[in-house]
Amino acid sequence: MISKGEKTKKFIIDRSIKLFSEKGYTSVTMKDVCEKCEMSRGGVYRYFSSTKEIFIEMLNLDIEVNRKIVEESIKKGISAEKILDGYFNQEMNSIFNENNGLYFAIHEFAFQEEDQKENLNKRLRDSIEIIGEILSYGQKNKEFKPFDTEVVATHLIYFMDSLKTSSSIFKLSKDMIIKQINLLKEIVI
Repeated sequence: MISKGEKTKKFIIDRSIKLFSEKGYTSVTMKDVCEKCEMSRGGVYRYFSSTKEIFIEMLNLDIEVNRKIVEESIKKGISAEKILDGYFNQEMNSIFNENNGLYFAIHEFAFQEEDQKENLNKRLRDSIEIIGEILSYGQKNKEFKPFDTEVVATHLIYFMDSLKTSSSIFKLSKDMIIKQINLLKEIVI
């Protein structure tokens, strides 16, 4: 069971995602967070000392959730193709979500917070590893073609990251995204 404190932290993070998406990383202040959460400064500072801390926690939670979903899906014996489709659907939803500006904010965070470069590189490696697990599982089950899973996982992560970041700037059509995803699936299936 999740404690009240964990629920409050998640609430602050969820509200902050909207702020970072709308304003970018560098423009969000703790005052903005307090107002968005309708909490006192002390209430927010009990859980986070800075917007940087909120942002780092947000990034870490995202990876943990994705890893857990993949691991549970594999344990349940769900087909690799279905798991990969779930990944692509999640990515497509991110592109067309009202919070798609968050991906631009992540890049802004990377440039602003020099001390976080290694954490961001770890996040990239973790993302590649998670996708690699899906691809290896698909090859083991003979659902996917033989290929270098690390190379293809790296390509998928970079490509989807590019689309998500671009979606906050350019108008991308669902039809174009679906065609791109189908092209990526042809590499794998």
